Amino acid sequence: MKSIKTIIYTAVLGLTVSGCSGYLDEENLGNTTAENYYGDQAGYEGLINATYSTLRDVYQPTPYIFCAGTDLFFAAHAEVPLGLASYQTLTPGNGQVEELFKTLYQSIQIANMALEYSDETTPYTALETRVAEVRAIRAYYYFLLVQNFGDVTLVTDLIKEPIVSFGRNPAGEVYDFIISELETAIEMLPMDQPDFGRVDKRVAQHILAKVHLTRGYDTENGGSAADFTRAAQLADAAIDGQALNLAFGELFEYQNDNNEEILWSIQYAEASTLNSPAHNWDYPWGPLVQGSDDGVNKKNALHPTAYLFTLYQDADTRFEGTFLNIKTSPYTGYILNPESTPVNYYYPRTAAQLADTTAWRAASPNRTETIITPIGPYWWDGLNQTDFPALKKFDRLQLPDIRYTHDLYLARLGETYLIAAEAYLQAGDPGTALARVNEVRRRAAAPGMEAAMQVSSVDLDFILDERARELAGEGLRWLDLKRTGKLMEYTAVRNPDIKTIYDSGTDPFLGANGEYKILRPIPLSAISLDAGDYPQNPAYE
Repeated sequence: MKSIKTIIYTAVLGLTVSGCSGYLDEENLGNTTAENYYGDQAGYEGLINATYSTLRDVYQPTPYIFCAGTDLFFAAHAEVPLGLASYQTLTPGNGQVEELFKTLYQSIQIANMALEYSDETTPYTALETRVAEVRAIRAYYYFLLVQNFGDVTLVTDLIKEPIVSFGRNPAGEVYDFIISELETAIEMLPMDQPDFGRVDKRVAQHILAKVHLTRGYDTENGGSAADFTRAAQLADAAIDGQALNLAFGELFEYQNDNNEEILWSIQYAEASTLNSPAHNWDYPWGPLVQGSDDGVNKKNALHPTAYLFTLYQDADTRFEGTFLNIKTSPYTGYILNPESTPVNYYYPRTAAQLADTTAWRAASPNRTETIITPIGPYWWDGLNQTDFPALKKFDRLQLPDIRYTHDLYLARLGETYLIAAEAYLQAGDPGTALARVNEVRRRAAAPGMEAAMQVSSVDLDFILDERARELAGEGLRWLDLKRTGKLMEYTAVRNPDIKTIYDSGTDPFLGANGEYKILRPIPLSAISLDAGDYPQNPAYE
């Protein structure tokens, strides 16, 4: 299949802006208007591509806003914003929160532009599908906004003139809008797209399942048990009978980004990153790597917690699929030339690995000088900068002859199964929830250990454990813990930064007015630029 990895930003040319003095009059030398430019298929497809490219803006450059301050990773470097890492100092002036808020609304404006000009362009075969794709992407952005900020402004039309004041729509209204948009998109979208990376029916079903799952917990904003039932139905529809056929390690293999289990991703073909920045989602997971021939640049910024490192059974291959249990020299040697690259470090964790280090070393001449560091407290010591397994899911290769940036996955089939499991559990059907979890665990099992990986019952805590094992480092954990009401409970005992604050007698989540910092603050810049009285979230007033 073709790929839509080449990104095109399209500018609106030749608009005339008038001011009272006449100084802002601009002569349109090209006689090109937006209506003309987007009036045919080629121009309008450029606007669709611009809508897709905004996904990069939302998710780059680093994953701190999505991954810091959870039970899976703690801050091991000052580069991680302290307010995101431990909440106590989180204020409306936080730069990463401001960037997320601003970028989401800028991206929504581009989507609104695409929807506005869909009525102006000459009809063509794929036009209705393109409109549905944009509506789904815009709904996804509003879903991110309502989860992070609660009540937010719904802007559903292209802004053509200055607006000096906005109001905040209640979260319940925002959820209603998201659900309506995605339901419409599902009706319009095909089951499959000819271009890998486009939104199709299954992608929209996956997103809408998660919207209903999230709203189901939020009874103050319209959520009810019916949301869980609907989420389960939609997740199963998105699964569409497809089993998890790939080994877990294959999901993130070098140059295997377009595999069968990826429903939707942000794509980074080499040509599209030459003049557009790539993400840094491989960078903050450490350990420190910065050699000129290593092909990567890593820093110990988000360090895995003891909870995450010790969460995997011996038979669970997701540990080795998530973490690099060796460290080669150069770092990228494990990808490009594993048979002849020296191994500097080895990290055994299972009983069999720990009992067999002598045989492991003797098996290859590349291992004669290897430092062997077995699983233990040193792995999750924040002062350990160089000697622990690196999270490898999104490793990039930046060498003179290779420029590879791993795609970021926004929806993949393994998560769809876990959305279904959580929804069925909350809808009162633990048997089907168990079946969905056991399919995920069957695939995760080492060969011959499938039966040992099956479980006989599940509860919400177990499903969240399973989501950690399956999805660590993919930018979902903060949203998972917020959705389920587990953010404070889990981080208080599993995140050493937050536990230290609690142990000192201070609640880092407690903000103004006796409110807790579960939502992000509305950025100070948004409030100061509004001519009216744009409300702040109560914990930050």
